[in-house]
Amino acid sequence: MEVTRTIPVKLDVPPERRDDLHQTIDQFNHAANYTVQHGRNDDGYLILNKSKIHDQVYHDLRDETDLPANLCVRAYSKAVEAMKSTVADWKKGNSRPLPRFDELSAVYDKRTLTINNRSATLSTINGRVAVEYVLGDYQRSYLDDDDYEKRMGTLHYREDEDAFYLHIVIQKMVEERDGDTVLGVDLNLKNVAVTSTGSFYDGGELLWGQNHLFRVRRSLQHKGTRSAKQALRRLSGRESRFVLNRLHTISRRIVEEADAHDCSYITVERLTNIRERMDNQDDQVKRQLHNWAFREIREMLAYKAAAYGIRVEEIPPAFTSQNCSKCDHQSSTNRDSKTGWFECTECGYEVDGDYNAAKNIGHKLLTLPEGKRPSGLGDGHLALKSGTLNGNGEYTAYSTSEADRESTDKPTTSVVGR
Repeated sequence: MEVTRTIPVKLDVPPERRDDLHQTIDQFNHAANYTVQHGRNDDGYLILNKSKIHDQVYHDLRDETDLPANLCVRAYSKAVEAMKSTVADWKKGNSRPLPRFDELSAVYDKRTLTINNRSATLSTINGRVAVEYVLGDYQRSYLDDDDYEKRMGTLHYREDEDAFYLHIVIQKMVEERDGDTVLGVDLNLKNVAVTSTGSFYDGGELLWGQNHLFRVRRSLQHKGTRSAKQALRRLSGRESRFVLNRLHTISRRIVEEADAHDCSYITVERLTNIRERMDNQDDQVKRQLHNWAFREIREMLAYKAAAYGIRVEEIPPAFTSQNCSKCDHQSSTNRDSKTGWFECTECGYEVDGDYNAAKNIGHKLLTLPEGKRPSGLGDGHLALKSGTLNGNGEYTAYSTSEADRESTDKPTTSVVGR
């Protein structure tokens, strides 16, 4: 199993070379945008093959910019990947504009970037720039780990700090964990995540922060002044880091919980088109849902879990919120859409709706038909707070008392995503 980490490292850039980095980022974005605008064949279709796009735009990019050859390649490669994603959405019937690149970043590979433990050199429009790292303990722990191979990096400029960062990508191989225990995780809006073992990761602070930043952003947009536009760009970076910081903390705690319960699998719902599935929500919820990063937390879980040899699997989302995790009775009236409380109309089982869904999500992986279930899962067991449950509904308590299940298999942990 491949473990990939991206380590953000602040750079100490010589003052006389800062403009070279700024100009390189600007021209990199120009090259990527040029590729999107001109990367079409004679029939007008976007070119999604990198060999063909090279023939179409490479020489133009060398004329249009002062970028070295390999940065031109990285720019058109980035544009092609974005165009592929756009075309894939079009094929699904989703409306989406062509990609536009204006973020303050540029992508580097081994030909354009030399990564050392305490310094780096980067290709620019004006030769190579040597920079020193400004490191904390977190960055040192990864850069000094010989098991990781330093692969590539992305140069970022943060306006709010007036600082350059190099996001270094490192990789190593980890053996997959043996075993067949599954942790079910329900990802949601009110509770960012709830696990089958009864841990709640509250999204209240996350949503409050996003709503606060939304109000500030709206106020600045109304002003429309030059200084307001500059403040908007700084705010955008701060908002992204605010959200990602909390999602990183939550995903790390979920993986630690899976490790503590000796799980080899974490199971989540396949959240494809979740925004479209929730079109009946009010404008505030839709805005929160748009900003809330379902994909990001899924990816964070995957790469954090990989370090423990734990795999993250997705299951179809159908009926996970409507099924009773105790008797398997399905009804749209089992869950109150306003309060989120679950009460089975068949057996009377009452529990928080997200917690009920988390158990269903984990159990659904165990009951997938052969060929769709992970090959190493075997019969499989779902991790609960007080024991495990297999695909046939057979329960094994961590303690010796069956009565202990009734008293402990209830959500008691509430964790705020700080």
